[in-house]
Amino acid sequence: MEFRLLGAVEAWAGDRQIDLGPRQQRLVLAILALNVNQLVPLDRLVDLTWPESPPHTARHAIHVRVSQLRTILATAGADHGNVKISTRGPTYVLQADPMSVDAHRFRALLATARLEPDDLERASMLRRALDLWHGPPLADVATPRVEELCWGLEETRLTALEELSDAQLRLGRHEEVVDELAEYARQHPYRQRLLAQLMLALYRAGRPADALIAYRHARSRLVDELGLDPSPQLQQLERAILRGDPSLDLP
Repeated sequence: MEFRLLGAVEAWAGDRQIDLGPRQQRLVLAILALNVNQLVPLDRLVDLTWPESPPHTARHAIHVRVSQLRTILATAGADHGNVKISTRGPTYVLQADPMSVDAHRFRALLATARLEPDDLERASMLRRALDLWHGPPLADVATPRVEELCWGLEETRLTALEELSDAQLRLGRHEEVVDELAEYARQHPYRQRLLAQLMLALYRAGRPADALIAYRHARSRLVDELGLDPSPQLQQLERAILRGDPSLDLP
């Protein structure tokens, strides 16, 4: 059985998607899956399910949701894969292989990729990790508290994107990644590492003027909206592009 959290919350038994029920029920499963094999207090589930003014029946409602999830998973044959939700005092735990949860598989692939010395293999592993994403985490059950809960996952995804871009640039794939980097930089205008990668890719693609334009637009945005100057590294990169520094060329 596979649990998908990097996008809409889903469960799959082989090639068959399992109907997990209404939004709150999917949210409860998602929280348990994010904390697979760890005890999750009932009060924590209540707090994340009803961020403001939980009903007086909230604790009972969680019990009902968990009971329904147990039935759904059992009907789907989860017990054959040693997947089950257990109750331990005032806590619940989803017992499953962590690699059956895409969020944990993503982190494991990323950790392995960081140990890989070969950029070709590293880029391949990072791409496989990023291909697990189909949208914002827990996209169809999100609340402000849930988005806060998943902030670390989203930040890790962006870091993985940056690490993939670094590997691609070292492999000389600047022409291939220019458009992708331009889109990432548009979506995340304050991530200066992405901007530096875009500028380097443009420069190596024979477009130094475009690299400088990208820098100036970003600098104006940082100053006008955040009152910040670009980082020293970014300023140094601009100067290197202006003078055509050979150190920017692909080794």
